[in-house]
Amino acid sequence: MDLQHHVGLRPDGSVWLPDRRAAAGSILLKLAAMGIEIPAEVAGDEVAGDEDVFHLAGNLFARYREQARLLADHLCPADRRIQHYLDELQGPGKVRLPAETLILDQYGLARELSLPLDGDRYENELVSSYRLDNGVLHNPVNDRRTTQGVFHVAEGGLPIPGDKIAVPLAVFLRLLEESLRPPAELLRLPFTAGWKRPVETMVSLLLRPLVCPAVPKVTPEKRLEVRFFAPGGLVSNLDFVESIFGNAGDPHLPANDAALDVDGWTGHSGCVILAPHLTRVRKKDLGLPYEREEELYNDGRSFKLTSRGPRGVMVTLIADNYFGYCKKEVKTQIGYSANLLGLAEEEHAGGALAFPTFNLGDRFTRDQVRVVTAGHRLTEVLHLLGDRARRHPSGYATDALWPSIHYMPEDMEIDIHRQDITWTKEGETRHLKLLPGRIYIHPSGYKVRMEKHHAAPSWRLVGTVPEGAFCHKPCTVSGGGKSEISKSLVDAVLPGSFFVQRFDHDMALVQAILSRNYDDARAEGGRGPARPLLSPERSLGSVVKLLTPNPDEFTPEYNAWLEKIPNHVRALVFVIKRFYRPEWGDDWLRHFGVDIINGAPGHELKYEGRKLVANFLRIGRDEHGAWRTYKLRQDFVAADKVQMEDDITASVVVPARRLVGLPGEYDGHPSLKLAQNCEFRLFQRPDDAIHPGLDRQTEKDMSGPGLFCSNFQPLRRDDMQRIREDVATHDAFTTPMREHVNRNAAREGDGWSICSARPRIIGDKPTKNPRYLQLRPDLARPRDRYVAEMGARLSRRL
Repeated sequence: MDLQHHVGLRPDGSVWLPDRRAAAGSILLKLAAMGIEIPAEVAGDEVAGDEDVFHLAGNLFARYREQARLLADHLCPADRRIQHYLDELQGPGKVRLPAETLILDQYGLARELSLPLDGDRYENELVSSYRLDNGVLHNPVNDRRTTQGVFHVAEGGLPIPGDKIAVPLAVFLRLLEESLRPPAELLRLPFTAGWKRPVETMVSLLLRPLVCPAVPKVTPEKRLEVRFFAPGGLVSNLDFVESIFGNAGDPHLPANDAALDVDGWTGHSGCVILAPHLTRVRKKDLGLPYEREEELYNDGRSFKLTSRGPRGVMVTLIADNYFGYCKKEVKTQIGYSANLLGLAEEEHAGGALAFPTFNLGDRFTRDQVRVVTAGHRLTEVLHLLGDRARRHPSGYATDALWPSIHYMPEDMEIDIHRQDITWTKEGETRHLKLLPGRIYIHPSGYKVRMEKHHAAPSWRLVGTVPEGAFCHKPCTVSGGGKSEISKSLVDAVLPGSFFVQRFDHDMALVQAILSRNYDDARAEGGRGPARPLLSPERSLGSVVKLLTPNPDEFTPEYNAWLEKIPNHVRALVFVIKRFYRPEWGDDWLRHFGVDIINGAPGHELKYEGRKLVANFLRIGRDEHGAWRTYKLRQDFVAADKVQMEDDITASVVVPARRLVGLPGEYDGHPSLKLAQNCEFRLFQRPDDAIHPGLDRQTEKDMSGPGLFCSNFQPLRRDDMQRIREDVATHDAFTTPMREHVNRNAAREGDGWSICSARPRIIGDKPTKNPRYLQLRPDLARPRDRYVAEMGARLSRRL
């Protein structure tokens, strides 16, 4: 799949959008081919195109229009399949899908169409749109969707669930007819808003969302076809759905005909018609009983009306333009297709591959690898990788695709203070400079990197196991935690001071713990003489384990002694172990201290004169707005995660015997489920972003290019200047959002911008539903996924 033109994504994970001049020129050519006269001043505009092109192509356009007139009833293959279903319901010739629409056959055209060619703002009764310096902001008239009285199903198709509202087939057909006749002001294309005669047209889009994941050597992936129709004034909704599910191209071209994709099509077709004007249709005009003539269908509230047949065609009318309705309808149609297909399932799920990750401190040695390493050799790795690895004479290799990934010998050792990696080749010690941003992979698949604490100046070595666990939360209700399980804990970890009560007293207790003999910790027949806590042969994790009560491993007397250690003293032992160097010997105390405040010792621990940082996990707020936090272990590092799901998941069940390279824990399972995300972008609600600096990922995403956001406040240059001048707020932002504010506060002209901490104001209050499209993390950071796959592959020698 060509992700660049399908969903606007380059291979390195960066966002791609077509050049504005090229996109505008393409749009004008399409409009001219539809018989629309392009104003001379527009055709010659340096942004839009070249007037000579439109003049020279005049005869060609005339010929095309004549062919279109002769084929006025011709529909593309997908539309023909949908029309055939409608004809079965109503009889031929009554309600027909539009034969001529402005087709969005390239990713990015919908975004260009959603705003005026020569302006940065567009507004109609249903949506207000703004061009930002890094994307677009669309604020629909309703800032959220509701589920009360929304779901209506037409009779005459599959059985109607009891929690849905049944609608007579004749009413559905009448509303279908009205849906294709939107008012002129709703048909008006924002792109042409500045023209003397703005263009009024329907726009359409083809989607091919995933229904059944591919199973290597078993079955290819299978996709549904979905046709979207919307009045020109709501083209922003099509920008939204193509950003999530991808643009499947021109539906008239054979290459995009699902019926010719024998292996990859489920055999099912969906149709979605965006028609907010249906809320104005009277019951009287639909042949429904009424008490007052002006009484409206569904009391004038938003609704979705669906007709679905057993042959695999589903047609839905959406009487609202809130973006979430469009996404949820594609989700519904994926589920409909999966149910008819069999074995596959659509799930409202969240999940991630989680790889346990450890703080290795200052050194990495061979005995610190937390996996079975026997038999793993670099020679085998190089044989397995072939041309994918570039060998170096000194005895290590570099990945050919990602030069920041290095494959190291099995006897590698790392010292962070010297920034040195060593190993032996031909009896000689070889060296490689340890650098941040690099990943060093042991032949076992164990991964090591140099990492800086985000709130402290110290560097540390971090190790990640080669194989992760797939944390999958299926069948989740809204608010059930599907997003939380799929995201990293990093943004939920708050830095704080490392607290001591009485420095001299606490350090005396620490000295007693460090000096203690631990041979009595384990019952008779244990592991022999215990190593001293500060021994280089004992890791920080080993110290944590030794000082944590454990009735299964330790004697009752030793556990009782551990219970008496104050928690803050135990934490002091861990932090001293973290920074201890063998050359200190027993003189470790002089490296730690506290400030003297008003003649008395303070309470913030310092190392070599700098304040140490402790990590706390925030778990919500109390009734007064204060964070509920819990102290994390000093060696805690959040697991590396590769996000796999966050809302719409397609899954398939396959016999376990058909899968190659399964871990041993799956032995005995007759069948297994494989899951895959159906979305390229995730419709995120960044609730915490209203607090500057708290949601680091959102601030990075919303300051980057290609942004699609909704329910944020449109801001002018003066607004951004006021945010910049609010020093406390501005300084609290992370660097990306701080630079975004500065850039827009200093921009020339008076364009529009947004700030992650400024949600849309509705009724004098901030909306509780700010949203933006986040590029799926595993696509935005392809190297992380590659490293995860490579580690697992080396671990199992696949």
